This record gives sequence, structure tokens and C-alpha cells, in this order.
Amino acid sequence: MKFGAIVFGVVLALGMALILFGGGGKDESGTPQTPADSTPTSQAGGSGPGARASSVKSGVPVGYPRSKDGAAAAAVNYQVARSSPGYFTDEALRHQVLKTVMASSALASQQTQDDETVKGLMAALGVTEQTAPDMVMRAASLGTSVPSYSDDTATVRVWMSEVVGVPTDASKMPVSGTYSTYTLILQWQDGDWKVATIDQTDGPTPLVAADQSASSTDDMRLANEEFDAPRYAG
Repeated sequence: MKFGAIVFGVVLALGMALILFGGGGKDESGTPQTPADSTPTSQAGGSGPGARASSVKSGVPVGYPRSKDGAAAAAVNYQVARSSPGYFTDEALRHQVLKTVMASSALASQQTQDDETVKGLMAALGVTEQTAPDMVMRAASLGTSVPSYSDDTATVRVWMSEVVGVPTDASKMPVSGTYSTYTLILQWQDGDWKVATIDQTDGPTPLVAADQSASSTDDMRLANEEFDAPRYAG
């Protein structure tokens, strides 16, 4: 395969992954928001004091405080939950996660979009039932800000790094990294923060250090086996 075709495949697959991460559940019922202090939340990753989730449902931390820090921690954890390999390879798990994190009025549209995008992404990556266990899909928060907050609605921006690909010599897409900012509008519903909308923009993206080069396929495969997935906030 020519290098240009490889690059095109990488860009296509990364683009599809970002569409999924930033996809479009829509809810027009949010209450007006008042501007909030847009400085970063008190700890990296959005897990400020008192922001710890109270329980776990479908593998996702839930039960956040009705506070600015609680909304930030929820936004981070909900995006991390949508970035595990299982979310992409297990439809039942994906639907359980969405049912857990989405506002009721946004669930159906987000589920339809994520299902369609996952199907295209798996094809672009060349992932089959046999190669699915080798898939690398990780995301971690680099920081959060809360541009607006009320006790009913919060807007949270999450700066994240993502790694996606299949570490095999025959892969259509080697493991690649990207940086994105996600803007989540959260609503207080049934005693917890739920996602009403998700939007994504590229970056901020740092330069790659001059003395670093991409690791080999074997190194990426071994790293994926050795290291646990990014931890949830809080």
C-alpha cells in the first residue's frame, strides 16, 4: 500500500473516531445558564473536592454532587466511558453506557449516531471479530473548564488526548494519537448529571518532541497489554 493511502486511511479513521466522541445528542429543553468562573476546576481531570461519584452503573461512575466540580467530573468520566475498546466492539455495552450517561431526550439520537459511526470506524480500521481484542482505544482528560453553571444545567469543556488503532503489521491504521476539546452540556436529571449534547473541536495539539519517534507495532501492543486503561476522575 502506498504511503499516501495509509495516511488517508489514518485521517479517515481518526475523523470517524472524533465524530463518535463528539457526536450529537440534542436536547433543547435546557434551562438558561448563568456565566460561571471559567478557570480550571480545582484538580486535574475535573475531580475537585467533593466531586467523587457515589456508585457505579454499567461500569460507569455515577451519582455526582450537584455542584460545578460534580458536573466537571461527570463530563470527564462520561467521555472516558465512551472511549474504551468495549464501547466500540460490544453493542450491548455501548447501549448500556449511553442509557447510563445520556439525558432521556438525547438518548435515542446519540445511540443511533454512535451505532452508525462505530460500524464505519470498525470497517475503516479493518477490525474483525478476530482482531477486536487487539484494538487500542484510550482517552484521558488533560483538563476541564466550566464556562457556565447553574444547579440545573452546566457547560463543561474537556481537553483530551486519544489513542486509537490496531497494533498489527496488517492493520489498515497503526496506533495514532490526537488531541480534542469536547463541550458537553449537562442537565440535572433524576438526581444526577446527564449529557444533553456533545460537541468536538480539534486541539489544542502540542508539537511532538524532536527526540521522540513513533514506537513499533510490537511496543504498542505490549504497552496496551501492560498498562491499565486511564482511571476515572474522582
